[in-house]
Amino acid sequence: MIQDFKFALRQLLKSRGFTAVAVLTLALAIGVNSAIFALINGVVLRPMVPVRPNEVVNVFNCRQNANHDYRQFSYNEFRDMRENNGEVFVDLAALEFAVAGIGRDHEMRRSFAFLTSENYFSMMGVQPFRGRFYNAEECKPNANIPVVVASYGFWKRQGGRADFVGSTLQINRQPYTVIGISPEGFCGASALIAPDVWMPLGIRAQLGSAFGDSESMHDLANPKNYTLNLVGRLRSALTIESAKWRMPVVSQRFSAMQTDIEFQREVQIQKPSRFSLSTSPEDDGPITLIGTLLMSMAGAVLLIACLNLANMLLARGTARSKEIALRLALGASRWRIVRQLLAEGLLLAICGGVVGLILSIWCNNILLHSLAALLNNVNFSFIVDLTPNFAVLAVTFVFCLIATALFSLGPALKAEVRSG
Repeated sequence: MIQDFKFALRQLLKSRGFTAVAVLTLALAIGVNSAIFALINGVVLRPMVPVRPNEVVNVFNCRQNANHDYRQFSYNEFRDMRENNGEVFVDLAALEFAVAGIGRDHEMRRSFAFLTSENYFSMMGVQPFRGRFYNAEECKPNANIPVVVASYGFWKRQGGRADFVGSTLQINRQPYTVIGISPEGFCGASALIAPDVWMPLGIRAQLGSAFGDSESMHDLANPKNYTLNLVGRLRSALTIESAKWRMPVVSQRFSAMQTDIEFQREVQIQKPSRFSLSTSPEDDGPITLIGTLLMSMAGAVLLIACLNLANMLLARGTARSKEIALRLALGASRWRIVRQLLAEGLLLAICGGVVGLILSIWCNNILLHSLAALLNNVNFSFIVDLTPNFAVLAVTFVFCLIATALFSLGPALKAEVRSG
């Protein structure tokens, strides 16, 4: 077999023009497929950063028999839910989306921030990259202790300074101490979008008053302030489907806690959306369909390239018919001839795959840099890793094998028949 590849390499080097055109054709086709698969892999297939992400769910509540009447939770409801549902959840954490002005005066820029309960990071199973996360004391209602945890992306955009932890950030014209940096790639409840800063729930009233609101509007102790999203971690023995069977009991318990509501409410769970935070259950939309369509179009490009290359190999086989006939006359078996031609095709496919993989990495890097420039003024970290991993390399190799079968097998058999 090694001799076949050595001979195939010599034959390809003799026809350098043909080899260059063939490799470039395959590189473009395989590169398109690899780039699209790397994009789908990075956006859709790679798991979220939390430990055992299949256990993490978003928790919602809606009016019974009214599936579109959703609302968020109050702080008191969150505490009651956390303390009374251990048979379903290992833990429950609360978070709230906020907009914060980071910087001094004319340098201030609006940024995304998440206010969370003290157990949010531990429930997600992550450790700080540097420093520490905030504690229960800092998250008590109206504690107003000005501390923040910076996202890894925000820290890098600030120059990645070694002394960043312990420094002061001006947020809504008030000083906040940076106590930690979240781990690289951590987005929390969303798989792709990370806020610039994470803040303790106890700072909520102070943060709201900076926009001219009264502190009472943002008082966590107010049972009518329904502003919190809940995220939970299921017990390890439960799947999301089995947990849903237990939700009626959770709903009954939740409704029993409500003494001043007109309608009974029920609790629902769903896997987190990779692309948004919402007060009602959402899926990832048509992303699976879009990915399928993209891969189908990329597959069509590969098929067209292989058909063109097959025609080139047929023409080349005609020119080599005398050579093949002579080898048969000298005692070479027909299978040996076919195997030799397949070896040439596989070498072309591998070379095209390597060049195509390099092209796909280059194209995806351009895409990420363009996206980063586009979102430069939005001020959140867009977490997408398009670096080829084992899955991307394996799929690229499969593309090479498919290409070999598509463009090489037919011409090889036809050349063998013609010479016979």
